[in-house]
Amino acid sequence: MYTFAHAYHMRQRGVVSDNEWKGWLRWMKSAFRHDTISKIWKNNIEVEKWFDPVFQEFIDKELVSVTITKQ
Repeated sequence: MYTFAHAYHMRQRGVVSDNEWKGWLRWMKSAFRHDTISKIWKNNIEVEKWFDPVFQEFIDKELVSVTITKQ
């Protein structure tokens, strides 16, 4: 998750290109389609202690909710 957060923040800063971001996003979505990482995010960690609110919102809106509806 720290790697995902780092890629996300690099994207916000404009360091990651559109093409690179598409690859990162595809990889993140794929990871969240597998139940383990999604369950850990939702149930096993206190995300507010480890990640900033903007990244949490991105994960919840763009990855968790999207992968739940597609399963």
